[in-house]
Amino acid sequence: MRRSFQASVACVAAATMMAVAFPLAIKAQEFPAKPVRLIVGAAAGSSGDVLARILGDELSKVWKKSVVVDNRPGAGGILACQALLSAAPDGHTLMVSAGSYLTITPFTQKSLPYDVEKDFAPIAMAGEVPLVFGVSPNVPAANLTELIDYARKNPGKVEFAANTPSTLPHLAAMYFLHSAQVDMTYVPYKGSAAALQDVMGGRLGMVVEGVSALSGAFKSGALRPFGVSSAQRLSLLPNVPAIAEVVPGYAAVGFFAFIGPAKVSEAIVRKVNADANRIVVATDVAEKLAATGNFPRVMSPAELGGYLRDQRAIWGPVVKRLGIVAQ
Repeated sequence: MRRSFQASVACVAAATMMAVAFPLAIKAQEFPAKPVRLIVGAAAGSSGDVLARILGDELSKVWKKSVVVDNRPGAGGILACQALLSAAPDGHTLMVSAGSYLTITPFTQKSLPYDVEKDFAPIAMAGEVPLVFGVSPNVPAANLTELIDYARKNPGKVEFAANTPSTLPHLAAMYFLHSAQVDMTYVPYKGSAAALQDVMGGRLGMVVEGVSALSGAFKSGALRPFGVSSAQRLSLLPNVPAIAEVVPGYAAVGFFAFIGPAKVSEAIVRKVNADANRIVVATDVAEKLAATGNFPRVMSPAELGGYLRDQRAIWGPVVKRLGIVAQ
């Protein structure tokens, strides 16, 4: 009797587990069951917005459901992250997050209304965004090595433009100055257009921006590409050295990633990851992304989670070392 009772309990427990798991499996197989909202923490027309719309269009073809981009700019991505966390964790609200929201903002804000480690589910890499150092022809240097030498002999003389303080272009530039042991003068800009005009006009010596924003100036000769911030050279600029070739160990790459609320089911996470990974490496999509300065990189959810932790381990000490005070 005892053995029979134990067997009955085991059967009931197994049946209960199957009853719980079965609906989740069906939901994952049928996902999405309605239009998907894709939150972006940047304004319409920005690089993150363009990226999200390209990938959203492709995902809508795969899912046979519309994917609607929801722009929530402001507060360094905090507004967008809050919008994501206020939605039901059923996979029908996702976010294409700038990497800085998850790896830099935690160190530049005194407090956040969420925990970047615990409250978000890493899903898939959407694209890497290497930066490039564009130098005015007025600067008396022919390459990155000569620029470093000139800056060391003329502390503070080279003025460079980068996005507003504590953004990736600003931190990447400051990280470079620290690593190369040089002194340049930082001039903050709210957008790349004005910065580009001032550097091309000879009023500043250098600009740090994404590849797509500067490619036209490189082609015309108005700017010279001295180095890319990725660990290796880019196929788009094969003759431009990685800064790490001159400053060993240097790397500062922006990225965008698909994330969801932490409670979204693992089955849906795996499905979105597989679909997104398949899309970003498709030739036509990869070409569209490259035109916006984004380059595909495939990761599993676990790999992306590890990558985010590694990036936080890099940028936390950098922010502290540069003396940036959390606001």
